[in-house]
Amino acid sequence: IINSLSHRDYYDKGAVTTVELFTDRIEISNPGGLVSAISPTDFGKRSHSRNPLIFFFFAKMHLVEQIGSGINRMNESIKAANLPAPQFSMEGMFTVTFQRPLKTVEKTVEKTVEKNSKEKILLLIKSNAKTTSKEMMRETGLTRRGVEYLLNKLKENGTIQRIGPDKGGHWQVSKSA
Repeated sequence: IINSLSHRDYYDKGAVTTVELFTDRIEISNPGGLVSAISPTDFGKRSHSRNPLIFFFFAKMHLVEQIGSGINRMNESIKAANLPAPQFSMEGMFTVTFQRPLKTVEKTVEKTVEKNSKEKILLLIKSNAKTTSKEMMRETGLTRRGVEYLLNKLKENGTIQRIGPDKGGHWQVSKSA
């Protein structure tokens, strides 16, 4: 982001620097493309500051190290984290795309679905202590096993308790929930 602010074309008044977060990637785009003093083959090897005054202020704030080191430091950090190499597009808008690890995305989605489904189950139980697994399946969109899994988690952490048998019994929510 610091690189994008240092190297953007501030004469293009209609464009802005954007940081977009997607489930599978992060894209940082900048008006101006690659500065004309650097060829695409020299990108990452040579540097030319489009905005030396902005770079100077970032250096005074210790946000940059030395001119021409940003791309190499970024690539080293990405490699050390075992992430895929970034992709660069240099025509018109300068865009760098960072791929997000799919496992991280999947885990985030799973946690969100689990949290939302638990909340729906708790609301159902609070509104009707005799709610059934079928009603929970319908409200959450989960399978029978998915609902059973979440009910077991809620029972294990003491949020809910089953009073009586499966048929004829009811749910009780702890006072702290």
